[in-house]
Amino acid sequence: MLVRGGVTWIVTFAICWYSAIKLSSSADTSNFKKCQDVSFCRHHRRHANTRRSTQYNIVADSVKLHSSSVLQFSVETPQRKNHLDCQLHGLAQKTLRLQVRERDPIRKRYEVEDSLAAPPEPADDGLPISSQTDSSTELQFGDATVHLKYAPVSLRVSVNGVDVLSLNSKKLLEFRSSQSREQASKAAIKGGDWEETFKTFNDSKPFGPQSIGLDVTFHKAKQVYGIPEHADSFALQPTMSKKHVLRDPYRLYNLDVFKYEVNTNTALYGSVPLMLSHSAQLTAGVFWNNVAETWVDVNERKGDAEISTHWFSESGIIDVFLFLGPSPADIFQQYATLTGYSPLPPMFAISYHQSRWNYNDEGDVYNVVNGFDEDEIPVDVIWLDIEHTSEKKYLTWDRERFPDPERMQDQLWSVHRRMVSIIDPHIKREDGYHVHDEASQQDFYVKSRNGSAYEGYCWPGQSSWIDFLNPAARQWWAGKMSLEKFMGSTLSLFGWNDMNEPSVFDGPEISMHKDAVHDGDWEHRDVHNIYGFYQHKATMDGMLARSDGKVRPFVLSRAFFAGSQRFGPVWTGDNTADWSHLKMSIPMLLSLGSAGLSFSGADVGGFFADPDVELLLRWYQAGAYQPFFRAHAHLDSRRREPHLLPERVRQVVRSAVMQRYMLLPYWYTTFWTASKTGLPVMRPLWLEFPRDEKVFALDDEYLIGKDLLVKPVTESYAESWPVYLPGKYQLWYNFFDYARFTGGKSHIMKVGITTIPVFQRAGSVVVTKDRLRRSSEAMLHDPITLRVALDSKLRASGELYVDDGTTYAYQNNEYLHRRFTFSNNKLTSKSADETGSYKTKSWVEKVLVIGLKREPNSIIMSLNKKKIDLNFSWLKDQRTAVIRKPDVNLSKDFSIAFT
Repeated sequence: MLVRGGVTWIVTFAICWYSAIKLSSSADTSNFKKCQDVSFCRHHRRHANTRRSTQYNIVADSVKLHSSSVLQFSVETPQRKNHLDCQLHGLAQKTLRLQVRERDPIRKRYEVEDSLAAPPEPADDGLPISSQTDSSTELQFGDATVHLKYAPVSLRVSVNGVDVLSLNSKKLLEFRSSQSREQASKAAIKGGDWEETFKTFNDSKPFGPQSIGLDVTFHKAKQVYGIPEHADSFALQPTMSKKHVLRDPYRLYNLDVFKYEVNTNTALYGSVPLMLSHSAQLTAGVFWNNVAETWVDVNERKGDAEISTHWFSESGIIDVFLFLGPSPADIFQQYATLTGYSPLPPMFAISYHQSRWNYNDEGDVYNVVNGFDEDEIPVDVIWLDIEHTSEKKYLTWDRERFPDPERMQDQLWSVHRRMVSIIDPHIKREDGYHVHDEASQQDFYVKSRNGSAYEGYCWPGQSSWIDFLNPAARQWWAGKMSLEKFMGSTLSLFGWNDMNEPSVFDGPEISMHKDAVHDGDWEHRDVHNIYGFYQHKATMDGMLARSDGKVRPFVLSRAFFAGSQRFGPVWTGDNTADWSHLKMSIPMLLSLGSAGLSFSGADVGGFFADPDVELLLRWYQAGAYQPFFRAHAHLDSRRREPHLLPERVRQVVRSAVMQRYMLLPYWYTTFWTASKTGLPVMRPLWLEFPRDEKVFALDDEYLIGKDLLVKPVTESYAESWPVYLPGKYQLWYNFFDYARFTGGKSHIMKVGITTIPVFQRAGSVVVTKDRLRRSSEAMLHDPITLRVALDSKLRASGELYVDDGTTYAYQNNEYLHRRFTFSNNKLTSKSADETGSYKTKSWVEKVLVIGLKREPNSIIMSLNKKKIDLNFSWLKDQRTAVIRKPDVNLSKDFSIAFT
């Protein structure tokens, strides 16, 4: 089918077909499975609907403490042919873990390990048995009580007498035991359990049905959230009612869905099987640690009592973690402790990125960069898509169009810019291409069921896929990132892993066949959702190693799983230049952030099609206030770099980008906080206002950190825009004109085309840098402005974290952590951490104190035991004092008194 070095008509057809459907008006949903197309999904839903007897009972005399924090017990299956071995772990951070394994399976089941940052620590107080009978066991877990019922098996957790979570209270536990084909009934074989066809694709299912299922009930829950990635509302919608199927379950199966539809729960590029519940009383969470195809049904809320959910996966074991909160902040820390905290990104990574499929050549790159400089619009990173390579062979360059890539990167670096290039997992099968030759020689490709290297079609034509499940292959791949192996790269070139669901143009659902085989003899069905996770990890490891661990890497990934936050950012994939996609970016990013993936964004302007001027401007304004800020566009879309836009349009774009750079000190501090606490950077309002029920289902506005509230304009021709400001007793200030608003109600804002509603929380201090520069690197030692927003008691506080923005020197105390407080008519700046020793030239050039009751008579700064009379101006209508040039270094302690 393929002559080495040439492409036959069938390869050309496959690529042209894929390109054509990517240009169509929307994704062809018939290319992707519904529940009715999946035998195990039909099976578990039928189980839930019919409630047929599948009672699993605990063997009473098997319930024993294995250690102070692990309870062991056996469960008898309905057929009584096998037993399930169960372990209940009491872990640190108020977390429980239940593992259910099949005893003596015919074939070993895949267990996910690397989603966890480290082996979980047992709870200090253990999991002691407080009472035990022939029908139940009760255990104490701090202020929580775990009730284990034997027949049928169920587990209920209460905290201080209030039920929080239950497992199998609806009797939907099912663990389909291994069996040989000879043992299977003819009905099971015909029903798709042993062989299944979707369109023209056959799944051989050589090991038969292996699915697992369990119901999870959240008590006292008003809403549930999470399980990204779906283009749907942040608060998850019911899929089942008491009597009717409302919609398909939420599907978790990483897929390349181009031009995806919105307001749907179909699978997209990544999967994090984490669900959070919230009410005014408590927040709880469940993490289903399984990387096989998974579906989740959400039942309609039963009054104020509970929301029940049903989880089922195609293979693997039951490995479920229960997070007991009780506060939202507790939940995020519990999950981060388990799967890892997002590392502090380099400063350039949270700045503005300019991308396109593709920049044509080195001259095109220079023209784009020069355009930013001529128009005085900052930018930190220029991206190169697949066309920069030699015939789409990754880790190579098209030397006709990019004859001197090192010089190009050095030129960008000389003006404080970096570059990112794409590195996909599909490898062109061409002899002489070093990546293919080495992968073939070392047997690093995923295999087909027949034992040969798995082959399919992707951008290069006939391709094979690196088996990132193989640790040796990951180590080899990481080594390919070195400057010696990746010829033409420099330390200012970073990475982008796309198409790593994996995307296979001629495969089922545009992905890999499930009966393909990975290292360890695991079928692809067992490990599908962690494939991109492992490429992301290997690429990041390589980027880190090439600088001997000194420079913070940056690698973007499209596919992800739980724990991917440890390796770098993700984005929402191939969106469309449409108002609905702009609007949907907010709940999608809230969902990602709430599942640990704080560093995420959506392609500004929309990847597919051409935005009109208004949509493009509104998207820039929204993107400037989202964690990952990148403009990106399809190969066939019109060029829309800022310097190509009309002057008036360009000025609005410039204003939006400048707002991002102005707030970089605040963004960076918020990312640092996330790296320490697990709190998302882009936060749902209920995280900071957990008792305000009006915000529980609100997903068109959000907080950056705890002190800035943003509601992007996401509708065309908007002249006024309703904004709900939370907190009955909370005051808010318009960030730009300092107008004051009361919380606990909606306000109608006038929104011209240059306006984005941003509000600063009263009682906060936000730090900005107000000088225009070409990039964040050029701003490193620029002076700062303190924006002090006083609450009703004339108090405020805030903090600032500073380091070199690039290296890991901060881990050796090369940082500053400052705390600012205003009380008793005095602003004070003090070190929040005396171990920090970073030297900075930054100084305080302006202080705004917003919300004073009267004009001060005088303002006196105390510095090094000296009193300095400061000049200021008074904005009467805004009740704001503006102090210019206090001229004090950021690292110095000082106070400013208002009399």
